[in-house]
Amino acid sequence: MRPCLPVDRKFPYKAYMTAIRLDGVSKVFDGEHLAVDELSLEIGDGEFMVLLGPSGCGKTTLLRMIAGLERVTSGEVWFGRTRGTDLAPRERGVAMVFQTGALYPNRTVQENIMFPLQIAGKDDAEAGSTAVGLAQILSIESVLDRMPWTLSGGQRQRVAIGRALVRRPKVFLLDEPLSNLDATMRTELRQEIGAMTRDLNVTTLYVTHDQVEALTLANRIAVMRDGRIEDVGTPTQVYNDPATAFVAGFLGTPRINLMSATVNVTAHHRVRLEFGSQSIGLDPTDRRSLILRHHHGAPVIVGARSNAFSLITTQDAPNQLTGTIRAFEFHGQQSIAFVQCGIEIVDPDRIGRPRPAHASPLAEPTPSLLGRFRRRIGLGAAPATPVEFHGPSHRRADLVVELPVDTELQRGTRIQLALDTSKIHIFDHTGHRVDRITR
Repeated sequence: MRPCLPVDRKFPYKAYMTAIRLDGVSKVFDGEHLAVDELSLEIGDGEFMVLLGPSGCGKTTLLRMIAGLERVTSGEVWFGRTRGTDLAPRERGVAMVFQTGALYPNRTVQENIMFPLQIAGKDDAEAGSTAVGLAQILSIESVLDRMPWTLSGGQRQRVAIGRALVRRPKVFLLDEPLSNLDATMRTELRQEIGAMTRDLNVTTLYVTHDQVEALTLANRIAVMRDGRIEDVGTPTQVYNDPATAFVAGFLGTPRINLMSATVNVTAHHRVRLEFGSQSIGLDPTDRRSLILRHHHGAPVIVGARSNAFSLITTQDAPNQLTGTIRAFEFHGQQSIAFVQCGIEIVDPDRIGRPRPAHASPLAEPTPSLLGRFRRRIGLGAAPATPVEFHGPSHRRADLVVELPVDTELQRGTRIQLALDTSKIHIFDHTGHRVDRITR
């Protein structure tokens, strides 16, 4: 793989950076489908921000509103000090790369890259020279005379990136540009995109559902769910200190263990978290213990990644959990064990989602997101929707535990695990941290 080349005289790129600010932005399709719900976000000059979330959460819609390809239903979009909400796409200084690249099939690579400059009135000699310089940065100078259909997927995406950057945009938007590539090509192009955007010093917003792309590329990550931002922070912050159970569950491989528990406050004001017949205790000086000592009997969700557990052989270790190994997975430098401990495991994708159709009819309805939005802009209530469900939804009751590669244990073996409480996160029944996070 060729490293990203430094900017030189062949492509005298001068970045005209600008910050992006979204103030309460919402988007409703056809008057009834709420895609983005009163979302606010700031992206700094020259920052590489990644929008991360599952399919259908509103990432691409938000990107298209910034580009001007979708009209904002309510709220404001700002580029620096310029209000951009009603600006035409060509007036926003924004360049966008789509998932498919969308190249002109009847133009060569060089002609594709040159085209935006030709439209802007540049002469062919100047446009061609600029295109060649940018092609060197993108490592595609050897294919300048080829047609798009003769290129590999990675080369086509490089051409699409070149065509977007050649106009020297203030803002660079990428909508899952690597999703159609194989694993090796994704890794190579991901590294080049990160190096190139930092070399060119352009404000970048990158949309993906791939946590590896987010963690390796971003200055900051904004995790989206159902049209809203769940958490914003550096990769280290959102991974090690997630604000919600959904964020904790979305980031990390293997997936975090989210265990349903009940708070038990003893007569001596000690806090224990009970998982049915098993339990762990919190240190009295732990901030979360000070918070939970006033919530005896409250349901909580305890998050613990696979490396928070350790295999023990002594009865004196604190916070022990006992279980039976159900399955092993060999991951090269580690082994992952699935341990049946009789603990209910919570599905983070369902926390706070609408109650299923068979839910109790006695539950009080909670206004839907769309209903609240319609009332806010004076359209009246929306049609009846399912009530909000804030209780945990359970899945197969296995703990995912990281064990040394040389562990000689068999399926069906009874083991004891120590849980390091300094590595756990505790969420309330709605999925938010009991010790609220402020960035």
